[in-house]
Amino acid sequence: MALETLTHDASACSELRGTVHRSLVRFLTASSLAALVLAAPCASAPVFAQTKQEQTASAAKQDSKASAKQAHAKPKSTDSKATSAAATKPPASSKAKEAGAKPSDTKAKSAKSEGPKSESPKSGTPKSESTKHSAAKSGKTQQADKAAPTKPQAAKPVVKPATAAKPPKSVPVPAARATAQPLRVPESQASPAATATLPPQRSVPPPRRSGAPAALAASSTTSQADRDTLERVIEAVRQRKPGDATQLQGAISDPVAQKVAEWVILRSEGNGASMERYRAFINANPGWPSVTFLRRRGEASLWDDNRDDNAVLTWFANERPLGAKGHFVLARALLSRGDRNGAAREVRDAWRNDPMSKDVEARALDMFGPLLTAGDHKTRMDYLLFTNDTAGALRAAQRLGGTQVAIARARIAVDNKAGNAKALLDAVPREAHGDASYLFGRIQHLRRADKIAEAGQLMLSAPRDLSKLGNPDEWWIERRLIARKLLDLGDYRTAYAIARDAALPSRDVYKTEQEFTAGWIALRFLNDPATALQHFSRIGVGSSNPTALARAGYWQGRALEAMGRTQDARAAYQSGAAHSTSYYGQLARAKLGLPQLGLREPPTAARGTGAFEVARAVELLYAIDERDLAATMLSDLADRVEDIDALTALAEATARYRDARGMLILGKGALNRGYPFDHYAYPVSGIPAYQTIGPEVERGLVFAIARQESAFNPTVVSPAKAMGLMQVTPAAAKTVTRRYGATFDPKRLLSDPAYNAMLGAAELGALVSDYRGSYILTFIGYNAGRGRVREWIAKYGDPRDPNVDAIDWVERIPFSETRNYVQRIMENVQVYRARFGGGSRLLIEADLKRGAGSTVSASAADDN
Repeated sequence: MALETLTHDASACSELRGTVHRSLVRFLTASSLAALVLAAPCASAPVFAQTKQEQTASAAKQDSKASAKQAHAKPKSTDSKATSAAATKPPASSKAKEAGAKPSDTKAKSAKSEGPKSESPKSGTPKSESTKHSAAKSGKTQQADKAAPTKPQAAKPVVKPATAAKPPKSVPVPAARATAQPLRVPESQASPAATATLPPQRSVPPPRRSGAPAALAASSTTSQADRDTLERVIEAVRQRKPGDATQLQGAISDPVAQKVAEWVILRSEGNGASMERYRAFINANPGWPSVTFLRRRGEASLWDDNRDDNAVLTWFANERPLGAKGHFVLARALLSRGDRNGAAREVRDAWRNDPMSKDVEARALDMFGPLLTAGDHKTRMDYLLFTNDTAGALRAAQRLGGTQVAIARARIAVDNKAGNAKALLDAVPREAHGDASYLFGRIQHLRRADKIAEAGQLMLSAPRDLSKLGNPDEWWIERRLIARKLLDLGDYRTAYAIARDAALPSRDVYKTEQEFTAGWIALRFLNDPATALQHFSRIGVGSSNPTALARAGYWQGRALEAMGRTQDARAAYQSGAAHSTSYYGQLARAKLGLPQLGLREPPTAARGTGAFEVARAVELLYAIDERDLAATMLSDLADRVEDIDALTALAEATARYRDARGMLILGKGALNRGYPFDHYAYPVSGIPAYQTIGPEVERGLVFAIARQESAFNPTVVSPAKAMGLMQVTPAAAKTVTRRYGATFDPKRLLSDPAYNAMLGAAELGALVSDYRGSYILTFIGYNAGRGRVREWIAKYGDPRDPNVDAIDWVERIPFSETRNYVQRIMENVQVYRARFGGGSRLLIEADLKRGAGSTVSASAADDN
């Protein structure tokens, strides 16, 4: 079923047809999915581009116009991270690298699964808590650069020993009148972006200068004529007619509607917009969604259009390049001014850290080859190996020659689980065995061959220097997998050492995971609470994420309690308990004996929607039934806007239109940044009334599942054919309808949300019944399948056994996706009970122990 994580995007049309990850389609309608997967030719680009956060939220439009638009795939994932039509192979996507992984998830490659292939979840292979990201420096995008269109090539710069001229000042953009207040986003909060065809971008720093002109005047209402014209603009963009869209835009009189039209046009692929047009919108609207993406588009146009040096230096007068094309075009301008060192910095930065097409790579080599060193080519080879761009990695290796070609071929074979992988590893000359890239391949091969002790010993010798690792996140994932395998083998000390000695991962989720894993092993397996406390104390430092902070507080309390420091333990539990919507925050409250959940009341906006341009823009999109585009805006703004009134105005707009998906997107993003948006993050609409045909389950459980599985998108489809609100597969639907005597109609899984909810609830009821009330086993069965339940009971004991610690049992679940899934559903249930007026009494400890004393063989449950 679904995992709440971040994800990648799809970029290869050929990949898309066969290996689209489950999260990629999490928010696409069936018709949009068909358009994505079956559209020909593959070279056609998507109409609307999306940011990484936007991928979490864009879903197919649910209205009477859908049939007329279904041939045009729209942008798209939250609880799965989301996010895609044709393109090249995604450099930053996540391959199914763990045993048993199948292609699935929000983007183009399957995330890591950690178990045998035969037992993968029905929703697709379990994803790790976050899909694989390429090693990326901060401030860069992950989107592959497309080859420049056929235009006159810029003259190859000649290096001259001259001083670089001063960049000209930025072209000013006239300020417009202002009525509605523009949303100002802190520069540190610029959001990454990605097109629907290309890999997700890394988060990037915004322009150094945020002084934007006043917002355009915004009337409190938009005329029907302007609404109609805006709809025609959007339709023209979908039909890939940007010229027509721009002409129609001129007839719009409402300034906010004009901005929405311009935003839609500039986000579309192949719009032909000039650098000046991008700059005008960016400067006038620094708080609008997708500004980072538009900056990237603008700087790429400088390279593609061979703009002169003055134009280039003007663009970069106050900001750094975001992608390869930006670095290269700035380097060209610097070279022409005689600044060889400055040009070299830009070229090497892009070469070491950025994805790019083969054509852009070749053009850059031709233009800047002498500026690149063997170290640059080696770093690029390692970067591309970790991002699964095998062709690009081989090109880089061949520039180096010798042992690096052998290492690259061996790594690729290991990655593809080829039969000759061991032979290719053995063929690498011994003097190269200390190469970190070779070492990674050897360790990974040993683990997959189930030679865990050997893999563990080799990992202990791995370098910890970030400059040598290529991708510290991938190294951590490998360490985590080996450490957990070693726990199963009883080698606790080696498991701890492997977790402890990891180089610092780059992503926050992995930083938390690394410290927690080491601390948990120290506390629960080595009985060393003092050491564990050191690790737990580093979790969530500097973060506002409630999940990380709750985990930190709870486990610090556990460690302090084990040390006999009762008062300190209580203080730690109180810290964790402050985050009552989080699993460990709820467990901390239970530790303190607090019977109430403690949801915070939603804030009330001091200023209404009309006070904020983007809030008005979102309302305008709702008014013309463009919920996908509204979700796109919300997913970006939820992570960046800090004005509580602005966030509240946006949230109230989603509530007025009863958009459960929009409420979840906005509420969850705000909640994760510490804002009191509990109610919006857990909407109580989105599932229609449905008939109960199986064992009855509590309403909160059905909402908890739908929130995690589909984010309340009734038309989502996964490559594993899990469909709709409850992500019911046709096979499961057939089983449920046969079991309970209902009509089997697979078409209704997408067309009838009530039918989908009915079958999903019945499947849940059957699992609860078969597992004698155990919620833990029910959630595992719904996510990973009944076979996994049997396997993990055999390996770790039965969580229904009163002698088994259910909290540790959940933490021992091998699949990161399923482990995360169980915790997220468990916390969701607690919140929804309170939301539905059943009181806010906290029952999480009882829920973890459901079925205690009534164990039944998993095989018996499987038979049902």
